[in-house]
Amino acid sequence: MDPGPSRYVKDADDKCGVPMCIYWSTEDIAEWICFIGFPQYRECFVQNFITGRHLTILDSSRLPLIGITDFNDIKVISARVRDLIGLDHIIKNMNVSMSDPMIAYMEMKRRTGRVTQNTSYQAFLNKYRRWYR
Repeated sequence: MDPGPSRYVKDADDKCGVPMCIYWSTEDIAEWICFIGFPQYRECFVQNFITGRHLTILDSSRLPLIGITDFNDIKVISARVRDLIGLDHIIKNMNVSMSDPMIAYMEMKRRTGRVTQNTSYQAFLNKYRRWYR
């Protein structure tokens, strides 16, 4: 079983303003979807193993792929995801937004692996500082 990111990485990211929802488990996401008023979609998120790191790519075009097909619900859930991650401009144009280090970091964090999980935002900035001036 994957232990997830270290407490050090989470604490460092929290201090840098990284949305902590990227570390949510599938169960955390399922609870959140119920909390925002869509308990009927809980199983869609659980069965598709949606975790916090998937939030940066979970937009209105992807929600039907996991079983959410009501257009009004898609609009509301997409907006709530953007609000939750706090980076509304990520969803609109990921390629252009990659010039923002926070967006690039969150894109990296959606991948799995020990290095990805144990890289804090500050370590990411140090490694790639020449890209973000």
